Amino acid sequence: MKRTRILFGAAALPLAWALVFGLGSGAESLERSVEARRAAATYPDYAGAVIPPNIAPLNLRIAERGRKYCLRIGGASGAPIEVFNAGGSMRIPPVAWRALLRANAGREIRMDFYVKGGDGWAHFDPVRNRVAAEEIDPYLAYRYIPPIYNKWDQITLRQRDLRGFDERILFDTLRSEAPGGKGVEGACINCHTFLNHGTKQMLIHMRPGHKGQVPAMILVRDGHAEKIDTRMASLPPAAYIAWHPNGKLLAFSRNSIIELFHTAGPETRLVVDKDSDLGLYEVDTGRAYTVPQISRPDRLETFPSWSPDGRYLYFTCAQPPDGDMKKVPLHYDQMMYDVQRIAYDAQSGAWGEVETVVSAAQLGKSAAMPLVSPDGRYLMFTAAAFGTFPIFQPSSDLYMVDLRQPVGKALARRLDEIDSPAADSYHSWSSNSRWVVFSTKREDGVFARPYIAHLEADGHFGKPFVMPQEDPDYYGRTLMTYNRPELLTEPVTVSAAELARAMNSDARGPAGAAPVTAAPRRADETWQH
Repeated sequence: MKRTRILFGAAALPLAWALVFGLGSGAESLERSVEARRAAATYPDYAGAVIPPNIAPLNLRIAERGRKYCLRIGGASGAPIEVFNAGGSMRIPPVAWRALLRANAGREIRMDFYVKGGDGWAHFDPVRNRVAAEEIDPYLAYRYIPPIYNKWDQITLRQRDLRGFDERILFDTLRSEAPGGKGVEGACINCHTFLNHGTKQMLIHMRPGHKGQVPAMILVRDGHAEKIDTRMASLPPAAYIAWHPNGKLLAFSRNSIIELFHTAGPETRLVVDKDSDLGLYEVDTGRAYTVPQISRPDRLETFPSWSPDGRYLYFTCAQPPDGDMKKVPLHYDQMMYDVQRIAYDAQSGAWGEVETVVSAAQLGKSAAMPLVSPDGRYLMFTAAAFGTFPIFQPSSDLYMVDLRQPVGKALARRLDEIDSPAADSYHSWSSNSRWVVFSTKREDGVFARPYIAHLEADGHFGKPFVMPQEDPDYYGRTLMTYNRPELLTEPVTVSAAELARAMNSDARGPAGAAPVTAAPRRADETWQH
């Protein structure tokens, strides 16, 4: 059988030098190895994970004491791979890896670890990974930011090709400036959202960093970016945004937030909504409006998301203590959010009544970020001890509801197979509903990393694994965190220069039309531009 053999030294030694140091003769001596009778310590830990057939090589470090290291990978079909390294950093050749995964889609591959010490080679327990039959969407977009609260302006929006290691910076707040513009340094590129897992139509939310900027949404259609001024009376701009599947309507939240600090627990920060409501934005007309059912003066509504058929708008909702909004900041730890939804008819524009999907009182936790799988079967959300900012709460876990159950009686299942003792949040479905990517702080409690998990036919997930990196030691060196991961079927094509031009341009003006509803409003509230 043909074997792919890669020889690496500490600094990518030439073949002649590899043979001098004995790396090239490893294959013969491996057959005389002794059994360690235990698993090898590796980072990342990929043991037992279900992996996509189009994922990048699972490069890793063998964290065992030794002078030489070998990794053998094989399956029932295809050419096996053999990688040698003098320092334990195992970088799998991409071409051979892709061929091996293609040959074994729907079956297992096996990894064997060998370490050579003073007494010769030792063989550690093999690791088996199932290669799923279903591919994952090839691109992932995410915010790449420092974990420190006062460095929120140092943000890059990035795109990674999950089939390899190519990463593209879509936008950098510290380095992007349009010709003749004031730049966007200091701006917070907050949320990004894409229409139906594509990139032809997308939206980026921007909070201002200096007086020359305005709070805005950057609307991208077919490579052209346009700024939309989202200032609405006394409340901050649109924050969490979701596309209706028809691409003509956006649901968004308006959140008035405060940041709190405390000394108890591993996290010392909290973000609290003092007030929040939901609104709608018509993409073609530029008109913003609301309906009374999702903008109640005695409720806090946030985190909108549409069902894949566009018939329901899901969101989370909480009632302040005693119905008094002024008590929210002082009683933030009593704020418990339900998952709710409201029916919507895109043809007539008619709205139904709000119904509760998951009750926080029954769950015992506060919900955030509801997101329905593209096939419409499952609703996944994050739940924490209280509030609506789970990324700062170690109690945050992922839950899922089977939507075939009657609404209001559906049981939410904690996803024990992928949750951790640290914060798990910011999840994204693949377009085929068989994969999720989520941000988790499980490795150290501070830095969020993107983890990938496969949904099995029985509604449970396989073991999650961290997004592979070309350098296995990358996560141990970087002081940045990943959040808002979004799986995409195609790459983003709009340029950073075009985004900077839009951010420095004048915003789209008001539509001038009257609000579509006569819903009661607070005295300081004006919903129409």
